[in-house]
Amino acid sequence: MESKHNVLFEDSRIMAQTLPNSYEVEKELLGQIILDNSLIDKVIQYIPSDTIFYNEFNRSVWRGIMGLRKNGTDDITVNTLIAEIPPSYATSDMGWKITGLCEIATTANSENNAKILHEKWLLRNVILKAEQVKNVLNVKNSDAREVLEQLQHEIEDVLDMQVGDGFDIDKLLEETFKNIFDKNALIGFGYPELDELTGGMTRGEITVIAGRPGHFKSTTMLNIVRNIIHSGYKVLVMNREMSNIEMMKKLIILESEHLSYEKIRIGTLNDNDNDMLEKSKQNIRKNYKNLIMNDKIFDIEGSMREIRKHTPDVVVDDYIGLVSVAGVDDNRMRVDNIMKQYKWSAKKHKMAVLLVSQLNRECETRANKRPLLRDLRDSGSIEQDAEIILFMYYEWRYYVQESDMGEYGIEIILGKNRYGKSGRVKMGVAGDRCKIYSTPEEALTEVFNG
Repeated sequence: MESKHNVLFEDSRIMAQTLPNSYEVEKELLGQIILDNSLIDKVIQYIPSDTIFYNEFNRSVWRGIMGLRKNGTDDITVNTLIAEIPPSYATSDMGWKITGLCEIATTANSENNAKILHEKWLLRNVILKAEQVKNVLNVKNSDAREVLEQLQHEIEDVLDMQVGDGFDIDKLLEETFKNIFDKNALIGFGYPELDELTGGMTRGEITVIAGRPGHFKSTTMLNIVRNIIHSGYKVLVMNREMSNIEMMKKLIILESEHLSYEKIRIGTLNDNDNDMLEKSKQNIRKNYKNLIMNDKIFDIEGSMREIRKHTPDVVVDDYIGLVSVAGVDDNRMRVDNIMKQYKWSAKKHKMAVLLVSQLNRECETRANKRPLLRDLRDSGSIEQDAEIILFMYYEWRYYVQESDMGEYGIEIILGKNRYGKSGRVKMGVAGDRCKIYSTPEEALTEVFNG
């Protein structure tokens, strides 16, 4: 089997070193497999690459075993292996050497032997990465950070190759029952009707908020962030479309009694507004210690780095159309990579992921302008990998006075729900207050009473 980790044995800087290995364990494991071919299925999970075997001859024997198995040979013996091993390793004493592998006392500890070799292989790979880190000292300063970040990612990949303890149905049952009764596994949006329809966000899964410009998708994201922060969760927000300062302005308005976003933007605040501004500032200082925001990250690897650093309960990305992926220019492949990385990160860190996405213009050309799944930009990966997709539909933007929902009504459409329910929730919105309400009536009342 070929592997990218074969590079370990091609690095001249470390070839002179004796790296972690166990020649005797390699011989014993190969002998055990030759004596009892059924052991292959028990140990194969620990041998993702033939470079698990440090000794060249032992590696060639393993390749022979895998070659015979691939060809459907039912009985792997000394004789069949001799015929399978490449001529470059065919020596006069090869039969004797393979026979010598079988001079073992027992086949009972084969899985433990495979684990030992797997651990030593991991150590060798980490040593290679550490050697590469040394070489960063010779890289010009402008490139050093990028190289180190890449090496960090590669080292994590090596550590992720650690094999688990295998499948245990009793342990899985216990973990499942614990999850069923774990109220912390679900993170609500903070709006009763929406939470009833969706069940809220689930740790390890992705929720997408999508909409055309002017349909308050980022405002909805902002309000959800506020709600879950007040529920005590740690939230990491990747601000790509707006700056941290702009998002903070909107949070200040949200935490105020009735500040105006327009007045804050143009700086026409009166004394009463200034008093509310100060109260809101103190409120945020007190209640938002679990909020982390970053508006200077442009690529997906930077996002993964921030997640590893902060381990949030919820990560929010606004929005994925502005995320770059190193070495990927094709837009569909870029979105696919972003979705896959967020998916695995959500599972690994047991967090919920909330992504904001743009819709294409197609919905605006139809008579019924309510969004559909096909309106998602590069919808394949988003539709496939997200558990919940919420579409924002602000009818007033299209029909103004003829809108059935009115200026303060907005509709959230459940475009996808992996867990079954579908439907719509009619809610309220006040753009100048940066606020989403449970009902249009609530929005109308607060705006005019303010």
